[in-house]
Amino acid sequence: MTVKKDFDMPPARTIEGILKETKIYQILRPKCVNAGPEATLQQALDLMHQEKSGYVVIRDEHLRVLGMFTERDVLMKVLRKGVDLKEPVKKFMNTDLIELSKADTVGAAIDAMKKYNVRHIPLVDELGQMTGVLSVRTIVNFLSELFPTEVFNLPPKSDQHFQTAEGG
Repeated sequence: MTVKKDFDMPPARTIEGILKETKIYQILRPKCVNAGPEATLQQALDLMHQEKSGYVVIRDEHLRVLGMFTERDVLMKVLRKGVDLKEPVKKFMNTDLIELSKADTVGAAIDAMKKYNVRHIPLVDELGQMTGVLSVRTIVNFLSELFPTEVFNLPPKSDQHFQTAEGG
């Protein structure tokens, strides 16, 4: 006699498998803060502040990525004596960029962020036109939604260990 199951349990998915399967477009937020290369430092900083963003993609009139201006650039290049906020942002942007497409995997993006020590990756299509930006914040949000119990139950300090399961 065979027993009929009402449902089949899907196989347990590992984090590695999920990161290899999930495409960037599946987790991407629609926001993409951008400006032309003629923008001044002041305009770029105002845009970052207004949009609550850690970056501005500098693009040409055909939406091709020329560079990125990030919070790191502000700290390392702008907050120095003698910098005029009327100077063009293109003078301070990073042009040594890694680009991905929306069809690349989240795992590939994490690998690229680690390898190149970046927090934002511009996304381009097959014509090299900007289609978005993937930030480390978006990836962290995705992972925390994927594993809410594990993330919410983390101790406040990484080296902290609790004596009981509920942390009491």
